[in-house]
Amino acid sequence: MSTSHGQTVNGAELLTRSLVRLGVEHVFNIPGLGLFPLVEAFYRHRDEMRYITALNETNLALIANGYARATGKPAFVNVYHASGTALAMMAVTTAWGENVPLVLTTTTSSRALIGRDQYAGVPRAVTEMSEQFVKWSAEVPSVDRIPEFLERAFQIAGTAPYGPVHLAFPMDLWAEETTLPAEQAEAARPMVFAAAADAEGIERVESLLAASERPILVAGGEVVRYGAIDQLVALAEALGCPVLSEPYIADLGFPTTHPQYVGKLSANRDLVDKADVALLVGVELTESGLGPAFGFADGTVVVNTTTDANALRRQFRPDIGLVGHPHPTLARLAAALSADQATAQKRDARLEATSAARRSHNETTETLRRARWDEQNPLSIGRILDVLQRSMPADTVVVNHAGAAQLHLELMLDVDDPSRYFGISGKASAQGWGGPAAIGIQLARPQQRVVAVLGDGGFQFSSTCLYTASRFSIPVIYLILNNGGWRDIASIARHSGNEAAAGEAEFGWSFTDPPIDHAAFARSLGMHGVQVGDAAGLDKALAAAFASDAPTLIEIDNSTADVEDFFTLFTK
Repeated sequence: MSTSHGQTVNGAELLTRSLVRLGVEHVFNIPGLGLFPLVEAFYRHRDEMRYITALNETNLALIANGYARATGKPAFVNVYHASGTALAMMAVTTAWGENVPLVLTTTTSSRALIGRDQYAGVPRAVTEMSEQFVKWSAEVPSVDRIPEFLERAFQIAGTAPYGPVHLAFPMDLWAEETTLPAEQAEAARPMVFAAAADAEGIERVESLLAASERPILVAGGEVVRYGAIDQLVALAEALGCPVLSEPYIADLGFPTTHPQYVGKLSANRDLVDKADVALLVGVELTESGLGPAFGFADGTVVVNTTTDANALRRQFRPDIGLVGHPHPTLARLAAALSADQATAQKRDARLEATSAARRSHNETTETLRRARWDEQNPLSIGRILDVLQRSMPADTVVVNHAGAAQLHLELMLDVDDPSRYFGISGKASAQGWGGPAAIGIQLARPQQRVVAVLGDGGFQFSSTCLYTASRFSIPVIYLILNNGGWRDIASIARHSGNEAAAGEAEFGWSFTDPPIDHAAFARSLGMHGVQVGDAAGLDKALAAAFASDAPTLIEIDNSTADVEDFFTLFTK
């Protein structure tokens, strides 16, 4: 089969060539009936794109999800028919929740079999499975239109606000031949320039902030997602005001080590109520439903700036809405307010109040960190994080899906570079995300080490992802916090007065009868696994893991008493 212009290629070859032109370096796929021409094409292009597989489509698509999130570029994943699509749906729902540019593709039934309920068929269309979560979905109608649909999918997924798309490829397209189109010298994806919010709106917000006495900034995930951390830091320093984070942190919008960072919006109710202006940048105000509904005081002028027009009024009512990319929008605000004399005169007074809020935040954090500090076998989460923070290189990437300890990490972890932190929000709530996502993040950041801190219960939802890390030598370091099961569920039930809390063991919420040996499970999948119960053992295990270029799982005996803090943190 010739590969020069004017000759014929099959659909699988046309797709892989299109992926190469789109700059794709990794493809994520599980083979199956009808996919053999496609995997053959992947094999021919193995020097241009690395092929990654997994033991099931849930893990596969979540690995691609992590990769797309860490690169900020669309990731291509192809799954098998309806069953593979169903297993991949967690990656789609979390991509919707966290604005991840995921390109999910399904190899579906041959066009000759559509509507006849034949092999691996669907009643109507496989793309209906994802419709409510994706920015766009379509079934490719003919082999010659494969490049067009693929380029459109990448463009839609990778244009702010990022999000998943879903394409279906009838399996007969892979073998069908077509004339090779003329090669284009330029990249398949055109350059897209980010637009700032409306100039009049920016000037209005600038005037509000300059005149305000007690402004606050709320940093959402869009800040780091679209590369605007430096601009928000500059704006915060020009104002001297406190900076707060979202209630549930997926992408951290501001360095937690900065002296103006004072913690979560939900944990600073008094500070928020006293603000005269609140500027929210790309924020999700996800609520658990277990605590009081969140709102701003009547005297607070609320400004919401976001890339997503649909988000302006979704979770709260702003007085001013700005739709635009945060980088140029914040840059204009920071430049104007840095040069404003009235703002400069108020900065010292604001900084004094901000410093007081920072001290209060630090005191709360330290109290939580020191709880059960001296206990060994099991270890408290505060002690575990202290050892981790001292052991890991400065550029280490942390994935936080720590179950009952997830909120502890959000509070206690010192993060000076928000691009090195990945969590999951309440909006994307999904057990099992962290283990596979960490593999994709490590693929995207080969010069850095990735540490995934996971709860033992959530880890088991996708634990076979370890095989992919072992098989492809992807050096993720897993810290499994073994507190014996779904302790957070029991904690919420107990604090809510729910009688089901008494059935924790009977219902199988605690993984103690029989106990699960996570380290032995890791070893069965070809990964180094070790169990530790004290600080010295953890320090030694981490040193060995960072010295190795192989993946490692460290199972840590974690105090069940930490869970009693969970309900209080969860309802804030």
